[in-house]
Amino acid sequence: MTTIDLPDTLTFADRLNELFDTVRDENGVPYTGKKIASKANELGYTLSDAYISQLRTGKAKTPSFRTVEAISRAFGISVTYFLSDPDEDLQRVEQQREYVQMAAETGAHLAAFRHEAISADTIDVVIELLKVVKKQQAARGDQLDI
Repeated sequence: MTTIDLPDTLTFADRLNELFDTVRDENGVPYTGKKIASKANELGYTLSDAYISQLRTGKAKTPSFRTVEAISRAFGISVTYFLSDPDEDLQRVEQQREYVQMAAETGAHLAAFRHEAISADTIDVVIELLKVVKKQQAARGDQLDI
């Protein structure tokens, strides 16, 4: 696998364009979006040149993990190349896991709650609020629906 080190402040589009600028195929030829899409499709993924173009220009900003995996495999690199800050991403996953656990334990169901739409600090506040609700439930011996 190819190894490329980039600053953590780059966007997905920046990182993707860096691959197109630096990685070459087996013949030393720069990749095109069409060639990466074709290679990804041969590997069992569904990816179009048009979508790759949208990702490169930043028009599409949040590809699915499957898309990131397809692009990574087509270029022969690890998906971690696209992580801006693996420690921060891991912390976010742990935070979301804690929220889900607290919601389940307290019976709280916030249907409109979208993790990616609010800040990490707000999620922390929600988690702390759910911990308070859990303590109150335990003290009263009941289950509260929020």
